[in-house]
Amino acid sequence: MSTGQGLQKAIDRKVATFHGDLQVRGYQQALSADAAPLPLSDADINRIQSNPKGRTGAWHSACFKAGMASTPSQMMGAQLMGFSSLPERISHTLVAGQLPEWPSNEVCISREMARQLDLDVDSTFEMYFSRDPASLPTLRYYRVSGLYETGLLEWDESFIFADERQVQKLNRWEAHEHQAWLYYGELHGQDIEVLRALLPVECDVYSARQDFPQLYQWLDLFDTNTWILGIILTLVAAFNASVVVFIRVIERRKAVAILRTMGLSTGRLTQAMLALFSQSVLKGVFGGNVLAFCVLWAQWTWKFLPLDPYTYYVDHVPVSWDWFGFAAANLFIITAVLTTSVLPAKILSKFHPSQVLRMA
Repeated sequence: MSTGQGLQKAIDRKVATFHGDLQVRGYQQALSADAAPLPLSDADINRIQSNPKGRTGAWHSACFKAGMASTPSQMMGAQLMGFSSLPERISHTLVAGQLPEWPSNEVCISREMARQLDLDVDSTFEMYFSRDPASLPTLRYYRVSGLYETGLLEWDESFIFADERQVQKLNRWEAHEHQAWLYYGELHGQDIEVLRALLPVECDVYSARQDFPQLYQWLDLFDTNTWILGIILTLVAAFNASVVVFIRVIERRKAVAILRTMGLSTGRLTQAMLALFSQSVLKGVFGGNVLAFCVLWAQWTWKFLPLDPYTYYVDHVPVSWDWFGFAAANLFIITAVLTTSVLPAKILSKFHPSQVLRMA
């Protein structure tokens, strides 16, 4: 539960670095650098920026432009992602240099892109953009002020963070024209629907789950794996518990027979055996929890279990502390183990006392 949910949350946060926790774009408009500007009035923008109400977050306008980055030794396709100001979540991914100061031609590129283009902090490079199929490409020069790294290779290889006004000029747009509004902050279930109701019909709200369904379907498989593994482990524990109860009753069959001859009912005998067995169950659950939390705390602190970032998007096994889920899992396991232990106890309690004493 902890590592599965931790991986889901870690990947979701990384995707939201580029996408935002939600986006306002044109209705049924895909993520594209060729999208038209949003038809939003000042009143619409004020409504967007005042929602979701009561949440700690920030809105950032954005524009995109695809082009070709070029250096004397290499060329590669890239996409300018223009912001009016760099979101705080993106600024936390900076690994070298400093944040760009806008308005200027300073940009922030990924460490992977810098490696492929043989660039470093304070290096300059060219980018070619196509605005009209019938005209020559537009040339722009940019200076690298900092390098970022998120671990999402598909995005790291293509996105360049730049001043939004640079992108708007390439598109020949005015300063109030934007392709999207990105929200970075806390969200709850109804926030998207409330915001969608405030927008004009030409616009819509999109979450990362809507824009990248295949990625989130893969993440949802972690929940399925957790349920399957949990059910298997619970069945194994329940079977072992039944065997233990059976063996312990067989070992004390003479005492059980004497108690039966003294008038102890089947129900009371079953309760007595479960009361004794529950002590062992609780001790086992307590010991297992202590061991599990020690391992999780060590991984949370020292990150000693690595992962392949090209496959899992993170370089270590992340840990999530879902205390309510942990408590529910413990309660489920205790209930399942004690419930399955009732059956062998009832079967053995039906043996006739005279037969047991004669065999003893």
